[in-house]
Amino acid sequence: MYPLSPLLIYGIFYIFISDPIKLWAYYTQGDYWYKEYILTDVQECGTEYEDSCTRLYFKDPKTNETHDFRWYDDKSTIMNNKNDYVYIVGEASLFGYIVRNLER
Repeated sequence: MYPLSPLLIYGIFYIFISDPIKLWAYYTQGDYWYKEYILTDVQECGTEYEDSCTRLYFKDPKTNETHDFRWYDDKSTIMNNKNDYVYIVGEASLFGYIVRNLER
């Protein structure tokens, strides 16, 4: 019994830790979401190796919380939409939410 104990312990940990995470990921990953924000500011990221990077700052109109993230697409069009309402469209992932599109 002793030589099989490590394998048995590993199997128990695998079943009780790994499988619930896999099930949770299977049922939550890929859920699309969208939310309306106010685009308050658009700035360059400021690094030499990220020329196409733009840092976007948003304000939630309901809670007045500010959020920011990096965006690597469509910089010239975004600059024109400063202080406008923008819908952020994304997808739920294992590590949070991934922004897929900005709709103006």
